[in-house]
Amino acid sequence: MRVLKFGGSSLANFECLKQVQNLILNQAGEEALVVLSAPGGMTDQLVELAALAEQGQDYAAKWEALCERAHSLHAQVETLYGVVAHWPSLDELKDKLAGVKLLKNCPDPIRAYVISFGERISVALMQAMLGAQATYLDATDCIVSHGGYLDAEVDLQLSQPKFASAMNARPSKYYIMPGFTASNLRGELTTLGRNGSDYSAAVAAACLRAQVCQIWTDVDGVYNADPRFIKKATKVDWLSYKEAMELSYFGAKVLHPKTILPCAKFSVPCEIKNTHNPDVAGSVISNERRGDEAVKALSSLESLAMLTVSGPGMKGKVGMASRVFNALANDNVSIVLITQSSCEFSISFCVHDSDLELALNALEQAFELEAQAGLIEPVQVQRDLAIVTLVGDNMKAHKGLAAKFFASLAQAQLNIVAIAQDSTESAISAVIDGTRCNDAVKVCHENFFTHIPSIDVFLLGCGLVGQELIKQLEKQQAWLEKRNIKLNLYGVANSKQFYLNADGVPFDTWQSELANQEQGFSLERVEEFVKANHLINPVLVDCSSSQHLADQYVDFLNAGFHVVAANKKANTGSYEYYQALTRAAQSKQRKFLYETNVGAGLPVLDNLQLLFGAGDELLSFNGILSGSLSYMFGALQDGLSLSQATEKAKSNGFTEPDPRDDLSGTDVARKLLIIARESGLNLELSDIEVEPVVPADFAQGTSVEEFMARLPELDASFADKIQSAANEGKVLRYVGSIENGHCRVGIEAVDKTHALYDIRDGENALAILSQYYQPRPFVIRGYGAGAEVTSAGVFADILKTL
Repeated sequence: MRVLKFGGSSLANFECLKQVQNLILNQAGEEALVVLSAPGGMTDQLVELAALAEQGQDYAAKWEALCERAHSLHAQVETLYGVVAHWPSLDELKDKLAGVKLLKNCPDPIRAYVISFGERISVALMQAMLGAQATYLDATDCIVSHGGYLDAEVDLQLSQPKFASAMNARPSKYYIMPGFTASNLRGELTTLGRNGSDYSAAVAAACLRAQVCQIWTDVDGVYNADPRFIKKATKVDWLSYKEAMELSYFGAKVLHPKTILPCAKFSVPCEIKNTHNPDVAGSVISNERRGDEAVKALSSLESLAMLTVSGPGMKGKVGMASRVFNALANDNVSIVLITQSSCEFSISFCVHDSDLELALNALEQAFELEAQAGLIEPVQVQRDLAIVTLVGDNMKAHKGLAAKFFASLAQAQLNIVAIAQDSTESAISAVIDGTRCNDAVKVCHENFFTHIPSIDVFLLGCGLVGQELIKQLEKQQAWLEKRNIKLNLYGVANSKQFYLNADGVPFDTWQSELANQEQGFSLERVEEFVKANHLINPVLVDCSSSQHLADQYVDFLNAGFHVVAANKKANTGSYEYYQALTRAAQSKQRKFLYETNVGAGLPVLDNLQLLFGAGDELLSFNGILSGSLSYMFGALQDGLSLSQATEKAKSNGFTEPDPRDDLSGTDVARKLLIIARESGLNLELSDIEVEPVVPADFAQGTSVEEFMARLPELDASFADKIQSAANEGKVLRYVGSIENGHCRVGIEAVDKTHALYDIRDGENALAILSQYYQPRPFVIRGYGAGAEVTSAGVFADILKTL
């Protein structure tokens, strides 16, 4: 004997009914008991009708909709299969609803009749479709319950002989039984709680010692996370009974919490299959052990509240916990999770939001005298909570899973309210902020199952570097995929517009999409976007030169964003702000990365930080930190005049649009300041001694064209400097240096023994003399200018946010 249960989504319309008919007939000649739910959505219609009638409201339109649907199904079945026997009386249902409306009261027995009416419709239709080989089996003749009319518990011991008696009296190949219903010891109709048809099927399978209990639904099986929210959730092929019970208890929608126990008690395998995709192997729940996965699945339960009972009267007094839980049990309040402090001063537990007021009233009454005497403090309540649970029988055989779980929640920027773990170590739960539940599930699923971490990028600044970065992000997608990294570009902003796309910014049309935007960037907008799309690793990448954006970095970090900056202005602002950036990154466990601030794509700051982290100390520093000036001074060495070298560098794209930005030495001073601060010096930009390439007052207030036209005026004096250096076997270089805490940028003459002698044509070089690297310095050398190498450095920083 096989037990097959079909849920409402499997019975939603006539086409679905025919699909179910075929599945029943294709049982390879085996006998089957078929348990049916109401047609999809019909129970909700009936619940609403009962509520409207009880409130005395007009429900005529709702009633007509129900009747129209029922009559349509009846007509389609009758046309093809003949008379529909056992068709429930809609007139009787109508009369009961009229009585409820008249009295404005719906007693539980009447409510049980009303809300279970849909199951009787499904059974009548399916029996007609299966014909004479199917026998109607009334659940009230087979399943005995106790505990009320609306959420009854089944008595397996009393139900088993009733199943045997009913089926022996009417032998058949197929039995069709309505789910969700039972009868009490007085023979009255009861219901088994919402979604209780699964429970009905499990009870039938246990009583009949069935070969299997199949739960046919609209998904392929049990998934390792909720597939509605986790797109990469995968089907779990096998679960133990305990794993399945833990998952159903903590929110897995495909399983009813009561379903597993009857099957487990009599070792009946339970299989979850998809009515609309029947050839796919489902999920099997049984005692047979398969696989060795440490974590089988991840579940979550939302809409919870935590109550904490505390006070001096709790400590060391026997029976206080018992009084707490008895008070709740007497008012039928279900406790979801319990945790207690080791000093016994307090005990905390979670209940469903719907039971909160009932629980508070029960506790106030139970501890009224203790509260008056000051032995019990007022009950503390935390609302809007959720529980995230890892489930797996093999977790106890793997070390470090709890640490990984808590680290995942920290990665999602979540505080843990409470923790619970059973003694068998097959489940571990954390109570968290309910509004961030999906974020927690997403990051835990990435870390425990897909192992594909995500980086969620928002690009600020679409100049040469920004545009080149977008090209690199597109080009490297295949490389990232091979390394199991998911990098999404979700937003692009320029100085006036901000384009966001929840599916990812298209690489081919981003410019036109950005041009059509009416709003600019704001932290509030991107925060709302991150929250709405449950992004867990958001990164703001600043490729602009905006002071306004740089001034917001602390706010970005405090809001939970990593910050990657090609923009140097934040790091070269006040020393106080520089320290605030470090504090914000540390306190929020976010990363502030700015490798390209000094050497574009060269690993300058990384190496410095590694050296200083290993206990090294800077003795002195000399470096060529401007690719533009490196190119120009190489041209000067080749015999060009200052004006010719500047014109050549400008025409080849090595300088800023206004070459004075390079010739002033300010950019080099900013880079040197960053190096100094990284080495531990407390300096401001004004502390850097700057010698510009051209006098600061030269051609002031003129346009770029006028400046370039006048620049030959300086050629002769500059040629003298070059010749003077050449007479000593030296060449001129524009150097940033740190000696004894003093920082200077300016023109220096260096000979062939100097580490910077050969640096030219756009190359950067940094000579670091330290306690570990002396008397010969540690030299970093390479091209330090250009959009391509700078964007490569930004890309490398982005990857460090994982």
